[in-house]
Amino acid sequence: MKIGRNNIMAENDLQKHLRALDEMCSRISFSLKENEVFSQILKRSCEILGAEGMSVLLVSADNDYLKFYAVEGTAKEVLRKLKVIPVNEGIAGWVFSTGKAVLLNDPYSHPKFLHAVDRKTGYQTRNIICVPLISRMKTIGVLEIVNKRSGNFSQDDMYFTQALAGIISIVIRNIALFTELTNKNNMIKSVLNGIPGGFISINKAGKILEFNTAAAQILGFVSSVQDMRVEDTFKMQSELVGVLKEVMTTGKTGNRLILNTRKNTGEKLIVGYGTILMKSDGGKVLGSGIIFQDLTKIQGLP
Repeated sequence: MKIGRNNIMAENDLQKHLRALDEMCSRISFSLKENEVFSQILKRSCEILGAEGMSVLLVSADNDYLKFYAVEGTAKEVLRKLKVIPVNEGIAGWVFSTGKAVLLNDPYSHPKFLHAVDRKTGYQTRNIICVPLISRMKTIGVLEIVNKRSGNFSQDDMYFTQALAGIISIVIRNIALFTELTNKNNMIKSVLNGIPGGFISINKAGKILEFNTAAAQILGFVSSVQDMRVEDTFKMQSELVGVLKEVMTTGKTGNRLILNTRKNTGEKLIVGYGTILMKSDGGKVLGSGIIFQDLTKIQGLP
C-alpha cells in the first residue's frame, strides 16, 4: 500500500508541475521584450521545481560555442560574465553533442563535468538536469537546471524539464520568425517612405495597411492613419477611396491616370496615379493600392 501511495503522490506532483507549466505559458506576454519573456519563464520554472538556477544556452553561428542566452537564479550575474562554453566541454556540451538528456545528483563524479566553471564562479553544483533544445529536427542549444533546494532532482523533474525545453524551443523559433518578419516589414516601410510619390494600400475590409510619408504630405495629414478605416479617414478624398475600392471590385488596374480631389485643408488637388491589385499566391484578392503624385501646379490639366 505504501508503494501505491508514493506512486500516486509522485503522479500528483508531476500533474501539478505540468498544470503550473500550462498556466505559466498562458500568461506569457509576447508584447514584452525578449529578455523579459525568458525571465518570466525561467523564474516561474525555478519556483515550480524548487531550483536555485536555470540557464538557456544556444549554439553560436559557427557551432563552436554554447552562449548563455538567458539566465535566472543565484548565479545569474556570474554566469553572464562567463558568456560561452565550448561545445566539446562540460555537461552542457555533451548534451548538445549527443542530443541526450541527463539527470545528475552527483555531477562531480561525471567525467564530462566542467569543474573549471565551479572554480571560476565560486558556485558549487550539487545536482543538475540538462536537456537538449530542438527546433525543426535540429539541436539549437540546451536547457540547464541546477541545485534542487531540497533533496535531489527526481525523474518527474526531468519530465517537467523536457516539456519545458519543448516550449522554450518553440518560443525561440517564434521570436526568430517575428524578428525576421519585423525586419522585412521595416525594410518595406523604409523603401515606401523613400519613394517620391505617395503610396496607400488597404485590405479587403477597408483598413489602411500602408500610408507613406509622401502620401501624408500630398494629402495634408499630420498624423499616422495606418490601421484606420479608409472611409473614416479620407472623408475629403472620397474619389481616392472610390478608386481603391473599384480596383478590388473589378480586379482592373491602371496607370498614368488623373484624379481630382482635395487636401485635408479643402484645397483643390490634382494627382496623377496608378493602381495595383494585391493577391495571395493562390490568386485570392487581399487588397488594393494606389501610387500618386501631386500635379496641381502643372498647367493645362483638367
